[in-house]
Formats: sequence, C-alpha cells, structure tokens
Amino acid sequence: MGADGGAGVKGNKQLLGALSVTITSICYGLVPSFSFIAFGMGVETETLLFNKFLYAAIIMWIFLLVRHIRVKFSRRAVLGMAVTCFGYIFMSTTLYVSFDYISGSLATIVSFTFPAMIVTIEMVTRREPVRLAKIAAVILSFGGLVLIVWAPDMGGNLIGIFFAFLAAVGYVVYLFGLDAPSVRQESSFAVAGYVMSSAAAVNFVRCLASGKPLFATAPEQIGMMILLSVVCVFLAIVFYAIGVRLIGPGNAALVNTLEPVLACIFGYLLVGDLLTGRMLIGAALVVIAVLITNLPDKSR
Repeated sequence: MGADGGAGVKGNKQLLGALSVTITSICYGLVPSFSFIAFGMGVETETLLFNKFLYAAIIMWIFLLVRHIRVKFSRRAVLGMAVTCFGYIFMSTTLYVSFDYISGSLATIVSFTFPAMIVTIEMVTRREPVRLAKIAAVILSFGGLVLIVWAPDMGGNLIGIFFAFLAAVGYVVYLFGLDAPSVRQESSFAVAGYVMSSAAAVNFVRCLASGKPLFATAPEQIGMMILLSVVCVFLAIVFYAIGVRLIGPGNAALVNTLEPVLACIFGYLLVGDLLTGRMLIGAALVVIAVLITNLPDKSR
C-alpha cells in the first residue's frame, strides 16, 4: 500500500474513532434529560436505577455470550474490580440524588470536575510531574465550578451541588479501579457486565429497603427504561470501547469532553433547563480544563 493509501486508512480510522466517541458523548449527555422525563412519568429514582442497570446488564451478558468474550477474571483482578464497582455505584447513586435538588445539566457539569481531581491526586502523590499546564487546568476547573454554582440564592442548591461533587469523587474511584493493571488486562465489555450487574443488585436492595416498586409498569415508563438501558448504558459503553481501540484512550477522553456541553443542550431542549450566562462561562472553563488535562505533554 502506498503512502497516500496508508494515510487514508489512518484518517478513516481516526474519523471513525472520533465519531464513535461522539456517539458515546451523545448517549451520556442524554442521561439527565431522559431521567427527568422518566421522573415526570412517575418513575421513582430507585426503580429507575434498578431497571436501567438490570436491562443493560442482560443486554451486555447476551452480547458477551454471542461474541464468546472471556468473562472469568483472574484472582488478582478481584480487588480492582471491587473498587471499580464501588466507585461506579457510588457515582451513579450520588449523581441521581443530586437530581432531586438541581437540574441534570448543572449536576453533570459539576461532576465533570473529576479530571481536575485526578490530576491533583497524581501531582500530590508524584505519579505525574507537577506542570504549569496541569495546575492551570485545576484552577480553571474549580474556578468554572464556582461560576456555575455561585448565585445569591444558591442555598437551596447546596445539597444538590454537594452530591454532584460526590459523584465526581465516585468517578475518580471508578477510574482508578479501571486503571489497576489486573483490571486493564480483562475485557472492557466483561468489566462493564460485572459493573452493571453489581449496580443492579445494589439498587434491587435499595428498592426493597425503601418500599419502592421494583419495576416500572406503565408502557411509557417501560419504554423509557429500555431507552435509558440501551442508549445511555449499553451503546455508550460499546461505542466508547470501539473509539478507544481506534484512536486511543487519550484522544477518546478529548472527544468525550463534549458530554457536559451536550447535557446542557439536551437539558435546555428536552426538559427546559435554565442556562444562565455565568453557567455557560463556567461550563466552558470546565471543558477547557478537561481538554488541557487530556492533552499530551508536548501538545500542552
């Protein structure tokens, strides 16, 4: 194959990878809006989370069986998987608690401070060298957070902001679990299957403990649960895995910075979320910070 042909194949690979991750960003960006639409239909939070993860887990396990993907983990991966599952469950639970107090788009933006948290931890623990660009990213991220949440009447939103911030902490724990060498050696689809199953199990217990219904029963409720499971969980994970394979995790993380932007757009269009100029400026600072944290050092 000639040089031009090789460049063309590489270009198509990059384009397909970026498109795959963009689809993931769209899927995740729809989570708050679809969730609030389900709440409007009368679905309880615990019921939504149990149904969402149960249906997604069933679809993923069928996918794993059809594709003959290895699902048995090594003993070394048990601890890493436990951390991964705990982080994901904590993140999803606290994020949905924040939905009780603030808009989905605001909660998503606040939770997207997790890259700055990771950079801070890596610099403090000396896993990564201290660089001016990284310090600037942390300052931009938390400065943007202040702009987003600050308002004269913010008192009523503090609980929601606090839980959205806890969701970012949960995301950090989840990502550190995924980054464990023993977990990285396993199939990302198999990891997702176990994470979804554990999230479904925890929310099954939450439904029983709270007396909330286990399943949505109205046809429109069931339809929304299936939509959340297929689009916002299964397809999001599959397309992200495809994107990472084609363009690498660093480039995939760059493209995925679209998620909070899309969450704001969908929130405004689908559920009427309020977007102020201060929120938009703060969101832009958070996105810029995420971009900086994901750029290679030479690019910075």
